[in-house]
Amino acid sequence: MDRVQTGIAGMDDMLNGGIPAGRHVALYGGPGAGKTSFCFEYLYRGAKLGEPGLYITLEETTEDIIENMKSTFPMLSDTTDLIANKSLEIVKPDKLDLEDVANILEDRITSNGIKRAVIDSATMIRMSFATEIEYRQTLFEFLSLLRNLDVTSITTVEASTSKRDEMKYDIEHFVMDGIINLYNLDREDRRVRALEIFKMRGTDHSRDLVPFKVTPQGIKVYTGEKVF
Repeated sequence: MDRVQTGIAGMDDMLNGGIPAGRHVALYGGPGAGKTSFCFEYLYRGAKLGEPGLYITLEETTEDIIENMKSTFPMLSDTTDLIANKSLEIVKPDKLDLEDVANILEDRITSNGIKRAVIDSATMIRMSFATEIEYRQTLFEFLSLLRNLDVTSITTVEASTSKRDEMKYDIEHFVMDGIINLYNLDREDRRVRALEIFKMRGTDHSRDLVPFKVTPQGIKVYTGEKVF
């Protein structure tokens, strides 16, 4: 089986080598859980391996994402060069429309051979639909299209809480190929970031809840450690 390594320290061990190629994963978490950092590093590490990536942002501007990520990860000093040679693209569509997102993906796959994609976020798209039924139907159609494209994607999904025991399952948990949940857990007088692979079709994977940190050198997932 072909796999796409995330390049995030410890994450690929939990995924038994990486995300199965061509799969589409939801990254689910509350505010401040680390979703944007996780996604950007996934694309950055891919670009360094010669796998072009595309970040589709539906909320923040391109400039804000770049500046925030450079502040979070000082090691991303060559991001400007990667963007200049189109190893890493950041695009903000004019409309919150899945059809526009699909068209951008198809265009970049054809013109630039992208292998990794991030859509940030499904929650913004969901807000543009008048009814839940309409959103669900369109999401199914969008995923059918994605599965015909030669790309491995991560889509962020906002949770209403960052607490594990209050996390609710939603439509994305059932239709996406994989789900990675990010948490901000209360531990006495501090918060601990933690993650778990909720599901990943087509591969065995760790089912442990493990701590992780966002460091200046990148995200570090502490495989095999317990959350205290």
